[in-house]
Amino acid sequence: MTTMNTNIITAAKSICGVLGRPKFCDSLPFVIENAESSFWSSRPLSSFPKLTTYADFLAKNNKSSSFATILEFTRVPSSSLGSVASYDSIVVLGCLVLLVRCLKAFIIPWFCKTGETMGRRTHGGEWVRKNEEKLIKFGEYVFRLLYHSSVAMVGLWYFKDKPWWDEGKGGMLLVFKGYPNHTIDPGMALYYLLQCAYNIEAMISLLELSVTVSFENPFATKKLLSQRPLKIGWSPTRRGDFTEMLVHHVITNLLVVGSSVCRFTRVGSMVFLIHDVSDVPVDLSKLANFMKWKIATVICFLLLMAVWAVTRLWILPFVIIKGTFEHSPILCKTDQALVSIFQALLVVITCLHAFWFVILIRMGYRLVAKGERHDLTEHKQGEDQHLAHKKLT
Repeated sequence: MTTMNTNIITAAKSICGVLGRPKFCDSLPFVIENAESSFWSSRPLSSFPKLTTYADFLAKNNKSSSFATILEFTRVPSSSLGSVASYDSIVVLGCLVLLVRCLKAFIIPWFCKTGETMGRRTHGGEWVRKNEEKLIKFGEYVFRLLYHSSVAMVGLWYFKDKPWWDEGKGGMLLVFKGYPNHTIDPGMALYYLLQCAYNIEAMISLLELSVTVSFENPFATKKLLSQRPLKIGWSPTRRGDFTEMLVHHVITNLLVVGSSVCRFTRVGSMVFLIHDVSDVPVDLSKLANFMKWKIATVICFLLLMAVWAVTRLWILPFVIIKGTFEHSPILCKTDQALVSIFQALLVVITCLHAFWFVILIRMGYRLVAKGERHDLTEHKQGEDQHLAHKKLT
């Protein structure tokens, strides 16, 4: 080993000793034997077990392409649908993203209309007239609640018997045991495709709600090229935590695609499930706050704090991420670069969760001390700018 690697290992052992966890250092990836040659290298993805493509499926079974054979292909274990970067998955993903967008375009306006009726009853007609942007967000929150509730229930049902969730049956050890030769169940492949489609569409929707793009004629004024042909600005419906949410969506999509391509679907599905479960009280809190249901807002907020702390600040860092550090160096010696990138993304996501938890604590303090029920993730920069523009015009 080089002197630098030796110094890093010595420093890591010292830190683990101070924290009272000297054995934890043995689980860190850079203390593997021959770390210098193995840590920053991984076998090429082309060496992973080949997934059955739709074309292979048709040729092997001597069938022609049809809707029935497509449905039959979705039930094939370890098919190309198990990697969201495959040609077959990209086609399905494109269809799913379009389906989600069409579904939202059809039902969200109805939710917004319902929100307008409820808002008129609880806030008055003047509030409805001045808060068109909030009604748009209300429709989005209702859709998100329906999605997160449905996917969380499906996930809890599908994964309830999976041994990597049960420490008595092996727990996190089974996430990497036999890697990368795991069989990708058809249900897992479809679960990943749905999650990927939703997250891609969610990032597109975030940009649509928060950013405006307009094209201008650069020759419209007397001065040559005096104005930019492309103008980008903030939308009236911009989220207050737009930057944090954009980072969250980018990292989430990287995790979805990366974990699928690199065959980390078991640990990836664990991350999805705890996020879907904890997103339900988030959506409920926002809707209860919108409706000015005081008791419901308090109950949903307390539920949110508890579920968020358990899932995102305990299970994610101290069960899932800790498990990847403890078992991947032993079972994935030749793929540590891939594992380390995945771990780094999970750590960034955890830091964002801690940041939002601080915001939740501030919201709780205002709720208890001042009786305010303002959502601090919606800082109203967009709404204030929009109202100021209305006054000027």
